[in-house]
Amino acid sequence: MTWATVTDVEAELARARREDDLDRFLALLGDEELFVPIHRAEAEQLAQQRVWSPAKVCCAHGGEPSLQVFTRGALPDFGADVVFLSGDLDWATHGLGAGEEVVFNRGTLAEWRVTAAAVLPWVAANPHRVTAVEQQVERLHTARYGHLDGPVAHALACGAHQAVLSAEPWNVLDARYHDYVAEVRGLRDWWGVTDAVGWRAAMDRLIGDAHQLTDATAVLVLRARSGKELDAYGWADLVRHWCEESDAREQSGLLVDTVRRIIRYEQRFRADGVLAPEAVVDSVIGWDVGRAVELVRWGLAVGYCDALTAELMVLEAGAVARRYHQSWAELSAGYVLGRLLALDGEEFGAGYSSAVRVHHQLLNDPASPWSNLDFAGAGPDIQP
Repeated sequence: MTWATVTDVEAELARARREDDLDRFLALLGDEELFVPIHRAEAEQLAQQRVWSPAKVCCAHGGEPSLQVFTRGALPDFGADVVFLSGDLDWATHGLGAGEEVVFNRGTLAEWRVTAAAVLPWVAANPHRVTAVEQQVERLHTARYGHLDGPVAHALACGAHQAVLSAEPWNVLDARYHDYVAEVRGLRDWWGVTDAVGWRAAMDRLIGDAHQLTDATAVLVLRARSGKELDAYGWADLVRHWCEESDAREQSGLLVDTVRRIIRYEQRFRADGVLAPEAVVDSVIGWDVGRAVELVRWGLAVGYCDALTAELMVLEAGAVARRYHQSWAELSAGYVLGRLLALDGEEFGAGYSSAVRVHHQLLNDPASPWSNLDFAGAGPDIQP
């Protein structure tokens, strides 16, 4: 089986270079996340700061005096002492002097040395053709150099929501393909993780022995175990009764409110096609699975785990997904509900709309891993 679409902007860049079409070449770069190499020690210093850093702070490497800029699929391996920062084309070329040049995708068929006198006027004249990196979202990328079949591909596909939302290839598990500083800051600021021990503890809370029972999980389990088709009042009464029996009366109000919130989201899900007319969400563990896959990527990127550990943890996330869900649609509905309960606050705003769009894209796009990999197994043999 062959994938319907495999992202290969590098081939398009090589074609533009071969045809000497600089306008097309820069337009392609303008819609991509671009990477520049930086010494790890300098990146670690930047990670502790909260300031904007231009690409020009990055290092000359491999005997190349000019600024080197790469697309994700062209990233070289400069060794453990060199990592990468990322941004858009405006960021990558900011501050170039009149006599300087930048070399794009050095060492590939798309390599092109462009002077500042050529690239800076193009960027200034074409702001509409340069997509800011923070606006590069909701993109489904399948990398030709990533996992396309087998257990690891299947497990990575369980985290596809997170990858699509951030416009990263869903099928890549490699420390190179990341903004080192962004991942260090994200782990620290969003997860409170600053070292390997903290990273492992966070993983355990998501899919391990220290998994935390959330309010949503508690009320969903009660509904599922009742074996009944409960309306809002019956479900709330069931929760109150359980709190009484469990000597957890102080939790009753919070849990009943969680029931109310879930019912509102499920009603909207049915209207928006996330759920069938009579269906409900049985679990929000998909939210934990999706975040776990992302956390593995970040941990690998910053050196909090090695490649083998990362692969094993991703496989465990995939196993958890299959243990609690029967289909991609079921996993996705749980992910979306968990995300919205955590982040949306019943606003049904941009965050809600984005999560629903990605749900439908992953289920319906022929290029989606969910269209190419069987949920129950490791997936078919796929040729790149």
